[in-house]
Amino acid sequence: MAPHRKRVAVIGGGISGLAAARSSRAHGHEVVVFERSADGIGGVWQKTYPDVKTQSPKELYAFSDEPFPAGTAEWPSGDDVRAYLEAYAAKHDLVGATRLNTEVKALRRDGDAWLVTSGPTSGGAAVNELFDAVAICTGLHSKPRMPTVCGEFAGAVLHSSEVTEASLTGKNIVVVGGSKSGTDIAVAASRRTPHAVTWVRRRDVWRVPYHILGVNFKRLLYPRAQEILIPSPWRQSGLGRVVRWLIAPIVWLHFKMLETIITLQCGLARRGLIPTTNVADVVACDLPMVTDGFYEALDAGSVVAAKGEIARFEPEAVVLTGGERVACDTVVFATGWHQTADSFFAEADRSAIVGPDGLYRLHRHVVSPDVTGLGFVGANQSFATTLTSELSAEWLVRYLDGQLSRQPTEDEMRRSIEDQAAWRRERPAAKAYGGRCIAPFHFRHVDELLEDLGAKLTPFNTSWLLPPDAAAISKHLESAPAYAVTDEKKDPASAVTDEKSDPLVRAVSTDENPAAPRKPLGRTV
Repeated sequence: MAPHRKRVAVIGGGISGLAAARSSRAHGHEVVVFERSADGIGGVWQKTYPDVKTQSPKELYAFSDEPFPAGTAEWPSGDDVRAYLEAYAAKHDLVGATRLNTEVKALRRDGDAWLVTSGPTSGGAAVNELFDAVAICTGLHSKPRMPTVCGEFAGAVLHSSEVTEASLTGKNIVVVGGSKSGTDIAVAASRRTPHAVTWVRRRDVWRVPYHILGVNFKRLLYPRAQEILIPSPWRQSGLGRVVRWLIAPIVWLHFKMLETIITLQCGLARRGLIPTTNVADVVACDLPMVTDGFYEALDAGSVVAAKGEIARFEPEAVVLTGGERVACDTVVFATGWHQTADSFFAEADRSAIVGPDGLYRLHRHVVSPDVTGLGFVGANQSFATTLTSELSAEWLVRYLDGQLSRQPTEDEMRRSIEDQAAWRRERPAAKAYGGRCIAPFHFRHVDELLEDLGAKLTPFNTSWLLPPDAAAISKHLESAPAYAVTDEKKDPASAVTDEKSDPLVRAVSTDENPAAPRKPLGRTV
């Protein structure tokens, strides 16, 4: 029996939201994209700090059938990515389906449907609407994480997402955070001010140069062969465990050599930046790239490194935990993001999605066996975010339509989720982002999604010595069985926008708690 045409709510208009909207529409569903920014689609790429560029090469940061325009740098700039996403949305007619300046306040189940409460991001009356399915596409960078610091500061205090050209030019700046955004902003600021920029980090981390001994890092860290060197969250046979035990010394030597090369190439010893961790333990999602010009800025004194945290503010300075007082007029916190992808839900659904250990319990990083009619796209961190979001979006729409070639049972999903969670509990780095990091197992993740879709794969569908191939993934996607939906649509999730024309939609005061239990709104599913 052909699946019926659904009304799908896509929450988020960034990379993953565009992927989900396109896949849903391609299969005949009606789509509404909720984007809280008033400026346009693009998610975190709609507004970026100066000089930002991707950490992944362009062929891994593009949709499989839509490469970046000719002439784009290998690591695209923020402007390149924004223009690319805007062109993609226009080409696939997704702009008209997007409601800008619209924030989803709450989601709750209403029979077989989902009641979505949304309203203007800037404040105002909210509206309730019913949808057959929901795709959560808010990613991992949604709500800025800002530390609480005592004292009063007369200058500007910004999160990295708020940094602009004007906020750096001519300022006396302290940047807090050892992440890639922290070093990016420190270097960008040093190019725009005569003052030395103070860069504060709690600990030193391994940073990967874009080229290691002259070789593009993607050829060293992204090939399929690299994945066999890391203990994986998938169950292994007895033979597999024996093989891993036998190659353990080789694996240890491999990563120690990598540490040595990075240490020597980047001069970590003389700069006092050698991490205390092992590369093998953080090769998941705690391995940022080296910002262009970072070490040169340290050597020139235009960026000054300090260790610790901000202990307190003074009107015109910050005092670090080591007692050092740093005069400044601007403080930038490059301290990451709260993981809020579950914040829309009632407690019962939230508890099903996020375990007591803080790890997300999602099969294939997409769906929960306990929350029906809903899934996540782009809720995982990877080195190939756009490609994995595209595959996850296609997987989700087929899963909701019951059209996966390997439609999982609840027991299969629970077993897979527990295997992944058990592995992540043993590896601190793998628990980052709520355990939603798929690195370094990109090939394994992509293979599983394609096999579930019914794509035609061969044992050697890609080289063991090359990074993921977007063109090959596009061909595999095309080989998945086609299907069509019927025009018949469930009654409750019909498109309604006027309270007078349908009792399923009504205005809600912003003072009202949208997540609180409500009385039925006229009809039931």
